[in-house]
Amino acid sequence: MRLAVICFSRMGAALCRKLIKGFRELGIECDGYGKSRFFDEEQEKGDLPIRLLKESAGEWTRRQFGHSDDSTYNGLIYDGLIYIGAAGIAVRAVGPCLKDKMTDPAVVVVDEAGRYAISLLSGHVGGANRLAELTAQIAGAVPVITTATDVRGITAVDAWAADRGLKITSRHLAKQVSAALLEGKPVGFYSDFSLAEPMPDGYVWGKHQDINVWITTRETADKQMLRLVPPILTVGIGCRKGVPASRIEEEVEFVFREAGQDKQAVSRIASIDLKKREPGLCELAERWKVPLSTFSAAELENVQAPVQESAFVRRVTGTGNVCERAALLGAGDGSYLLIRKHVGDSVTVAVAAENYQVGKEQKIQ
Repeated sequence: MRLAVICFSRMGAALCRKLIKGFRELGIECDGYGKSRFFDEEQEKGDLPIRLLKESAGEWTRRQFGHSDDSTYNGLIYDGLIYIGAAGIAVRAVGPCLKDKMTDPAVVVVDEAGRYAISLLSGHVGGANRLAELTAQIAGAVPVITTATDVRGITAVDAWAADRGLKITSRHLAKQVSAALLEGKPVGFYSDFSLAEPMPDGYVWGKHQDINVWITTRETADKQMLRLVPPILTVGIGCRKGVPASRIEEEVEFVFREAGQDKQAVSRIASIDLKKREPGLCELAERWKVPLSTFSAAELENVQAPVQESAFVRRVTGTGNVCERAALLGAGDGSYLLIRKHVGDSVTVAVAAENYQVGKEQKIQ
């Protein structure tokens, strides 16, 4: 997680220094921002841990949300923003920039005396509640959390999922799950993967309820089933030179539909290194916001798994199979083929799944 701390007074600057030091000691990337007049001592020593602020809080915030006309700003710059000062400053600054609770960054406000750390925005999915707790820990402050589930000591499904890197497929159903828990109603819990930790309170394993949660990469027609999708699938792709991204995407989506799998589970695209600059593959990876991993023919040949060989592919690439072997390499040790080689028009597709176990992976650390 990347954090930014912004201060508006000399007193706030002292706390800004403390927070930057504390977060960096925890291994969390953290930058500070403030006016030059608050950091005279550091400027004299030439040891300035702060990026000097030359714009208003509102303009600075727009940049962090990627709302600047400057082409160097493209999307969120930081995952969490900490404002040292009055809550009103933060509210007015972030208000015009807000888009969606699923994508907005975590926002925390700390008074300049360091007494309270308030989770202001994106408490669950964005991780502001956890960020407020860490900020309070470093500053010696009291964390202020106002989300209903946290106040009641109930595990909110969106926070639980975000901490573990699971994608929430329906915010409407996520709200229904939280509402059921707050009303003391049981929520059904299913998982296609083993859990590395106890199941959260309030959930009932394997018993269908009025509202349910399922950790899976699969699709479902059950309208009362909230799916939490782990990004654990690697799509291995072989293609002829010059095949457009739209053609490749069409084949991949066909494969996922036929197998009943959710493409939100895709974590990467993989192919042979001959295709590392193939425009269609590069464009598709950018479109899906996943990395494109490529491997040499020798690396692909070393994959010890039964695959569908092609004499033609071997003559052209040096290995008898690209898509299945690339998928397995991309998914890592212990992975397995979830979808075997599909041959389409100028495109071959296979999908491998990681050896995965549901465990706590704090998003903020």
